[in-house]
Formats: sequence, C-alpha cells, structure tokens
Amino acid sequence: MLISANLGFLFTDLPLPDRIRAARDAGFDAVEMHDQAQGTDLDGLAHVLGDMPVIVLGTFMGDSMGRAALSCEGFTQDFAAAADAAQALGARAIHMVAGKNGDATTYLHNIEHALARTPCDLFIEPISPRAAPGYFLSGFAQAEALLDRFNDPRLKIMADWFHIRALHPEAEGHALLRRLWPRIGHVQLARASDRGAPCPMLCPEIARLMPLLRDLDCPAIGLEYSPDETPQRAIADTVAALRA
Repeated sequence: MLISANLGFLFTDLPLPDRIRAARDAGFDAVEMHDQAQGTDLDGLAHVLGDMPVIVLGTFMGDSMGRAALSCEGFTQDFAAAADAAQALGARAIHMVAGKNGDATTYLHNIEHALARTPCDLFIEPISPRAAPGYFLSGFAQAEALLDRFNDPRLKIMADWFHIRALHPEAEGHALLRRLWPRIGHVQLARASDRGAPCPMLCPEIARLMPLLRDLDCPAIGLEYSPDETPQRAIADTVAALRA
C-alpha cells in the first residue's frame, strides 16, 4: 500500500518542489496535490519528482472550491491546465473540483467534456456540508448516481474518511467503503473529529479502519490532514505508524 502526501495540506510552509522533497524525506511513497502544479514550472517539478508517483491532482479551486459545477467556459480552461499538468507529471488521475452553489446541468456537461479529453481517470469527491457548506457534490448517493449516468470506468469516487465520517457513523462508513469499493479510485485519511493526523497509535478509529483497507487490497492512501504544530517529525511518525 502506497502512502501519499497531500501537498495541499502538508509541508505548506515550503515551495512546491521542496514539499515533494520533504514528503520523500518523511517516508512517503507518492504525492498528490490540489491545483498547486498549475502555474508552476512543470519540467522542474517532474525533475524533482523523479520516479515518485503523483496519485492525483486537482482542477482549479479558488474561493469557490472549483468550477466544474459553476461554469462551462471557466472549467474548460481549468481542465486544460490540469490535463497539461497531469501529462507533464505523470499523474494517474485528475480530481474535478465541483465548487459551491453549482448546478447539475453545468456539472454534467463538464464531466462529459473531461471524459472526452484525457486518458486519465477522473475523480469526483463528495465533500460534506460540515466542511464546505454549499459544495455541489455533498453526498455519496449523488456521486453514485453520476457514475451510473456516465457508465465510464474512468469516472471514480475519491473517498475521504473525514467526509465519510461527517456524513455517516463509523460502521456505516466501513460498509460504504466495502459496497462502493469497485467504484472508488482513491482513499484519503484524516482524523474524523478534527481533520488531524490519522495516526493509528493515537486514533483507535484509524486503527480499526486500516485492516479493512488492507482487506480490500487498497493500493494507496492519501494523507490529507492538518498537521500538528511541530509537523515534520510528527508527519514522519504518522507515516511510520501506518506502515506498522
């Protein structure tokens, strides 16, 4: 199981190339990011990455938390930039960030647009109202309906444990992962209570979740959490604990 550093949350005091170096030094196998690669020297980033995989990168976020459900014209630009970055960095997937207060017609159009323009997997992520009031894709039933509508194996759900737990009790969260597993493209972890470190030695809930993920043969987990005040050592300790 690869352990991936989400560079939108971790090592954020550093420039993006140095975040990659810090992730490697902390023991991560891979990285993922929001929209930080766009507008950055992609050749330079590719050089720093070397053979380190990029699990997923996202389309433009901004204050709206994306535009996939907000604007056809804006998303066309957003997706072109994300697709260029994904190609340059060898990213395995692109997260179509939906945005707040969008509409279904725009979102459906933009999903179709994206599917026609990349060989990458495309991820959609349900984000709970607790974390982002008004975010268009706010539940897993809604995400399932979208996958049913398009029936394309490249369109997958990105499942963040923090959002799962904001929407469901723990046992229901486990059942949700099992039921949806063939349709899940990536799993992200954070402590359910406060999006803190998902360290199984300190968080019994994460300790209970890890055997399930191993049983499902989960290929990678992304750590998307808010680190403690002294993050470098604590982040490395969390990675080590998840490997144990």
